[in-house]
Amino acid sequence: MKRRVEFTERAGRLRDYLPADDRRNLVQLVGEIAADPYGARTHLAYIDDEVTRSVWHESVMVHYVVTLHAVIVVDTDVYDAERGFNVV
Repeated sequence: MKRRVEFTERAGRLRDYLPADDRRNLVQLVGEIAADPYGARTHLAYIDDEVTRSVWHESVMVHYVVTLHAVIVVDTDVYDAERGFNVV
């Protein structure tokens, strides 16, 4: 069952301002999450929390919460040192 997807304000703002290629990767990843939020590429974000999950695809990271009918995207980020995104 494909779940409805909702973004928090912060995650939605980042989605709206991402460059087109990164936005495409994010939308593709969120679509995969909506189809199977417990897929093989996903993992628990915290060891003591069963509903908050995380997944990476290329340079895009998504933290999300799974509910009965929806996936709520809590946080998204892009890690790409060559372009200067989130370099530590």
